[in-house]
Parts: sequence; C-alpha cells; structure tokens
Amino acid sequence: MRIKLLILLICLSALAAGAQTGQPRTVREFFNLLPQKYFALEGCEPAKDRNCEKARREYVENYLEVEDKSNGYWKSGCDGAQSCLTMALFKRPDRTYIVALKVENEDLSTNYFLEYKNGRWTDIGAQSVPKFSRNNIYELPREGTTVEVFARNKSDAAEEKGEKLYDLVWKNGKFSVKR
Repeated sequence: MRIKLLILLICLSALAAGAQTGQPRTVREFFNLLPQKYFALEGCEPAKDRNCEKARREYVENYLEVEDKSNGYWKSGCDGAQSCLTMALFKRPDRTYIVALKVENEDLSTNYFLEYKNGRWTDIGAQSVPKFSRNNIYELPREGTTVEVFARNKSDAAEEKGEKLYDLVWKNGKFSVKR
C-alpha cells in the first residue's frame, strides 16, 4: 500500500512539474521568448527565421556579457545597429515574475517592466512600478532587488543619467519607493 501511495505521489509530482514547463523561469528562457516589440534583434527575418531563433543565437554568441542564472540577471552588449540589453527578474510570491528590461542604443535607453502570462507579454510598468515614467532611467541590479532610479537628462547628442531620484525596493512581490 505504501509503495502504491509513493508511486502515486511521484506521478502527481511529475504531472505538476510538466504543467509548469510552459512558464519561463530563467533569464535565458525569458530572453528566448522576448518579442521584437521590446528588443529588436538585427538580422531577424521573421518570414525565414521562426521566433528569430537564428538571430538570437548569433546575438548571444556575439554580445552576451553576463548570464547570472542564480540572480536572474542578463547583460549583453551592442554595436551601432544592435541595441544593448539588461534584464532582471523579480520573483513574486505566486512564483510568477516581473521581467525588467533596459534596452539601450547609441543615444537612448528605454525601460520596460513586463509580465509573461499565458503566452503573452504585457507592459505593466504603469500598474506595478510606483512613479513609473519613461522619462526616468532605471538601473537594474545584478545582486539584490533594489532598482536605482535616475532623472534623464538629454543633451544635443545623447541622453545622460541625471540626479538620483529614489530607489525602488522589491519586497513581498511589490515595488515601493525609498528615498
């Protein structure tokens, strides 16, 4: 009887694990699903390259600088045509994630706070990040869960990081402002 119960528990555990495989858990898995809308890959030809898989592989080969799986952090470089990417995962108590992105090119950076749910990406910055503004620069952490927020100063040629405004502190599945 105990063996049958043990086998049943193992089977139920395997089923539960299989049901979760559709939800990404690592920075690499999120990167592989990231749509062109949020991070454009140079050389991606959707008609010939499903989900830009070839372009993704080439980007990782040429530009990946840091893939820190244990901290949920990714940093990859760029050149004149290809944007840079920084990504940090913020795990919620329900085991889902907020995926924070900083996409940079020669003269501009854009930050996103995204959610991936049921195969769809949603920009949730305005709903999930207090005082969220596209006019701010969000420095994503490799270690810890505090996001430094800076004003964006624009000069004639490019943008510059201005004065520090506040910290966004991640705790219990939410961001809060700390001055």
